[in-house]
Amino acid sequence: MIKNGWYAVLDSKAVKRGKLIAVVRFGEELVFFRTASGKVAAVTSLCAHRGASLCKGWLEGDNIKCLFHGIEYDPTGRCVYVPSDGRASARDYSNFNLKYFPTREIGGIIFAWYGEKEPDTEPDVFDIITDRSFSYDHIEDSWNVHYSRVIENQLDVSHLAFIHHNTIGRGGKTLCNGPKVEWLDENTMQTSADNAVDKGQTPETSANSVIKSTNLTFKFPNMWLNHVTDKIQILAFFIPVDDEHAIIALRFYNKITGFSPVDRFIARLGSVANKVIERQDKRIVETQFPKKSDLFMNENLAAADLPIIEYRTKRKELQNGDRKHAVSASGKETGAMNTKAMYKLSYGLFVCTVVNGDKKNGCITNTAVQVASEPNRISIAINKANLTHDMLKETGKCNISVISSDAGFDLFKHFGFQSGRDVDKFASFSDYKLADNGIPYITKGTNAYFSLNVEKEVDLGSHTLFICEPVFMDVLADTPSCTYEYYQNNIKPKPQPVGETPKGETVWRCTICGFEYVGEDMPDDYICPICKHPKDDFEKIIR
Repeated sequence: MIKNGWYAVLDSKAVKRGKLIAVVRFGEELVFFRTASGKVAAVTSLCAHRGASLCKGWLEGDNIKCLFHGIEYDPTGRCVYVPSDGRASARDYSNFNLKYFPTREIGGIIFAWYGEKEPDTEPDVFDIITDRSFSYDHIEDSWNVHYSRVIENQLDVSHLAFIHHNTIGRGGKTLCNGPKVEWLDENTMQTSADNAVDKGQTPETSANSVIKSTNLTFKFPNMWLNHVTDKIQILAFFIPVDDEHAIIALRFYNKITGFSPVDRFIARLGSVANKVIERQDKRIVETQFPKKSDLFMNENLAAADLPIIEYRTKRKELQNGDRKHAVSASGKETGAMNTKAMYKLSYGLFVCTVVNGDKKNGCITNTAVQVASEPNRISIAINKANLTHDMLKETGKCNISVISSDAGFDLFKHFGFQSGRDVDKFASFSDYKLADNGIPYITKGTNAYFSLNVEKEVDLGSHTLFICEPVFMDVLADTPSCTYEYYQNNIKPKPQPVGETPKGETVWRCTICGFEYVGEDMPDDYICPICKHPKDDFEKIIR
């Protein structure tokens, strides 16, 4: 998903006054409803008390009441009343608050804001949705693929003569000139099919092609307009349900006669044609694998796929926050990625930090490695026993802070010798800042940091190897990186000599943190209680 943007998610007619409607959007179930003034509200659908569906409840004024225990939420998801505590209760119910999605209603379409901050823009829409000179008809269909696949199908100019050989692709025009792609603004791209019958000629290049009067215009993140003529246009919005499901909403707009009753009838006929064409696409696109597209995939693209390449490239930039000229939530420009940070990456030691919801965590790792330069990729291996591992698998995002040679042993103890399952590692730790991805990076005892998005996972048994794309990086200091050898020789405290134990037992010492286990035999599954390393990292002390 592209975060911090307005998505077209529902036809306005779906949300009726006095009714609750639950739909899955962005991978989670949301409940939509109208306030007394008619404004649309949207919140997560599960009651924060016991997880019952709020869609089974009812509206009381502008608020939702849960059928299970009568708990009440306002249109922003704030818990305002828990009947069992009474109206006189002064308790803070902020932990009951639901996630809320700001909405806008324009031209009979409901837009929902998906992101980590409050909206700082308004939906970017096509003028036709508010043009009352047009009449339209609206249909929807569910597809068993990610919404990106549905979008790409509508940008694909080379499939027309095949999938649609008996409808809009008649004529056997299999050769694709160009296609031409133009960016109308930073959010809007336009292209058109300029196909021809293959008579042995060489296709025109994109540079020598033109945008035809019948063309396609796409607005990020999920709206498309097919300009057939000035009097006939087809609008689509591609609704993200989850990673394997999407809904395509199609509207046939026309003002052929200028007489609304007749034009509405024509629009209904247009919807019939739209449905036939859409179903031809659906039966093929649902066979594509993987169900979600990305910029780097195991595909072999052709020149005719230029609109798809442009879409994927821009989508990836927006997913990464367009880091070429990034601006943080505070409005402070962060600047371009400092690629010199790559020189700090070595077989050294690192703090891997993650955030999941309100929980921050981190651990020490020595396995951050650049595994490819074009495209730039970094791999990190995290022990499955670590909470950091579980959080990274769930969120797919982390920061790696490169530990420098001036780091103190306290940094290693803090992130390596205690578990985030037992303590909040950031509760008493202040030497960090939040990167633009909302995840901490360590500022003391480090010389660089990387913000990473996970692209692939490889199960290595005790560890998972995460293959990541660096979406931002910066140098923090010129101090040399701390290698594992440097840590052992210069930072880690030297073990004290072992004397006789009271009963003369054998001592096993952890080579990582120095913890001592007393006993002739150490269990094979023993884990150091301090640094969580296994038996293999203990040495037997021979007296």
